[in-house]
Amino acid sequence: MNIGIDIVENKRLENSNIKFIEKILTKKEIEIMNKKVGRQKLEFLSGRFAAKEAIKKCLDINIDFNEIEILYDLNSKPTISYKNYKFSISISHEKNYTVAVALLLK
Repeated sequence: MNIGIDIVENKRLENSNIKFIEKILTKKEIEIMNKKVGRQKLEFLSGRFAAKEAIKKCLDINIDFNEIEILYDLNSKPTISYKNYKFSISISHEKNYTVAVALLLK
């Protein structure tokens, strides 16, 4: 079992351009982010960035962020799609920071 954690200062991603966003998010994730408004949009990007960084730490391999897709299940819980790996993740926001923890299950 591997665990990864990451924290992001949200303002670091505040002025992200589309080229950067496309390196971090998949097309489906960009669609979800574009439906959000104001602070929720930045928190979504920061959350995905932190979660994907935590996932990369679990795997200890070099992969592109946009190879990992984090969507939602029916209960709005984040679910990960990356090859045959299975993860449990948690993403949390507090004022200016976003933190994510990933646990590699198999």
